[in-house]
This record gives sequence, C-alpha cells and structure tokens, in this order.
Amino acid sequence: MLMGLNHAQFILMKAGTKKIEIRLNDAKRSSLKANDEVTFVDTKTDEQLAVIIEKIYKFETFKELYSHFNAIEVGGKEVDSIDKMVAETYTIYSPEQEKQFGVLALKVDLVK
Repeated sequence: MLMGLNHAQFILMKAGTKKIEIRLNDAKRSSLKANDEVTFVDTKTDEQLAVIIEKIYKFETFKELYSHFNAIEVGGKEVDSIDKMVAETYTIYSPEQEKQFGVLALKVDLVK
C-alpha cells in the first residue's frame, strides 16, 4: 500500500526516530494488519521508503493515542505537549473525521 507522508515526517522515519505513523482508521487503512508492507512517499520529493507494520494500535481519539506514546516516536519534539500534537494533527484531519473513523497508530520498522 502506498501512503503519502509530509517531508519532515518522512525524514524522521527514514532516520529511524519516528516509529509510529498516525492515520485515520478509514476504509483504506482498516484493512492493514501486522506484517504488511507499506511504502511511504515523501510528498515533497517523491522519494519512497518501505516499512513493515509491526503492530497496529486503535484509539478513539488523537489525544488518547498521543497519551500512549512519547512525542519522539510519533514524529514530534521531546518538548511537545499532547495538546500541541493534537492541534497540529487537526490541521491534517478534522475532529469530525476523528469521531467518524477513530485513529490508528502504526508501529513500523524500516525494510532492510
């Protein structure tokens, strides 16, 4: 499965510091399972990065999700608050989408 990923988050994942990708649990993502391979495409450069899904966590809200992981794992800065990360996520996904679909945390590992 191909998924777009913004440039800054792509760089963090490629470096191995971002281990958790956040997505809506929509129709496209609801079919994902552990051991699936996903290819992320940098939305700025079109570079591709293959990962394997190690585990999928399901949450009702982004706040619940961000409370479960540290900021570095999800592509934030160590000093980022949960409220800041939720607010930034709402620039990508709406609260209505969050309520409709729920959210996923995809724990990934780079394909060697």
